[in-house]
Amino acid sequence: MTLPENEVAPEGQKNSKVMNSRERFLTALRGGQPDRVPLFEYHFGPPFIEAVLGKPTSYYHNVDDEVAVARAVGLDMVWTAPLGFMGFANIQLHGERYQDEWGIWWGTNANAWPAGWPEGEVVKNRASWRKLRIPDPDLPIRIEQPRRAVELAGGELAVVGGVRGPFSSVWMLAGMVNIGMWIYDDPDLLNDMLREMAHWNARVGLNMIRAGVDAIVIHDDWGMNQATFIKPADWRRFVLPHIAEQVEILASTGTPVILHSDGNLNAILDDIVQLKIAALNPLQRSAQMDLADIKAKYGDRLCLIGNLNTTTTLVHGTPEGVERETLECLRDGAPGGGYIFAPDHSYHSGIPVANIWRALETAKKYGVYPLDMGAIQARIAMLQTASNG
Repeated sequence: MTLPENEVAPEGQKNSKVMNSRERFLTALRGGQPDRVPLFEYHFGPPFIEAVLGKPTSYYHNVDDEVAVARAVGLDMVWTAPLGFMGFANIQLHGERYQDEWGIWWGTNANAWPAGWPEGEVVKNRASWRKLRIPDPDLPIRIEQPRRAVELAGGELAVVGGVRGPFSSVWMLAGMVNIGMWIYDDPDLLNDMLREMAHWNARVGLNMIRAGVDAIVIHDDWGMNQATFIKPADWRRFVLPHIAEQVEILASTGTPVILHSDGNLNAILDDIVQLKIAALNPLQRSAQMDLADIKAKYGDRLCLIGNLNTTTTLVHGTPEGVERETLECLRDGAPGGGYIFAPDHSYHSGIPVANIWRALETAKKYGVYPLDMGAIQARIAMLQTASNG
């Protein structure tokens, strides 16, 4: 269910048409310039959802609330995950520990929402990998939430379906220590697992595409704040072939594919842009991902999504500081189109509600095309002067 090409502006050109959210999002995702910079988010933290809706929200399988919040705050899309998305409980969570269908035990608490952390390894060696019972990717129940999101969006909001990538899936099954050991001790096992996870998640993604989602995002974290988790050469040897295959399978349908990977990816950006992805997210500012530099180098090849700092600015900053950094994101990423505003992780529960509102309101006010760069620069300077006392 992708937007016909005659409904979007060509890359880098102005589109003066007043768009609905779905049109706006897909235009930017294809590298074009919509009527204003689209707004993107995966999961707001429960405090913000409850502040907007005036009622408690279910922590899992809550697509009705997610769509309602997206409409209320002016997001241009809604994110949805299938049943079996690693890290999410398969049923409504009660307590602080649960086991998923892969056999992984997860710890969780309110601060970890929406995903927990794996406790122990399901796969420890080749024998336990052979014994692992791979869940059926084609279970109809997996796409109930994505199908519901498409129904509720009604062609007005873009619907983005999320799947895991091969590296993060193996990480959750086996742990980072085993990955590091297998690079040297059992590379065939590591490749076998990465291949299986890429294929499994591609199958789930294809089913979501058939259910009508407008784009797919592959969640596959590769970096920490300083560098990639494994050496770039090892990433190219082991991860790149399998993520490339997963992307190829999904992109071959004509559906835009977004890559989400936290951390410092500077050492592998040249490789990432060779993938058949439409966009890269979240451009983690706290991990030395410089939006202006990435825009200059790769902005003609990728839509860029994110870069508002969720580690310091949104958590500890003032609303004025949040506004200034939001304007910097627009200044550095939005010229010419091909940029979607978002945090560099998510609007999580540790962020004051007032700061989230300030970011969203600022992006909507100053993100209208054609951009008034003079007004953006002047406002940044004024806020900087005020913060200096």
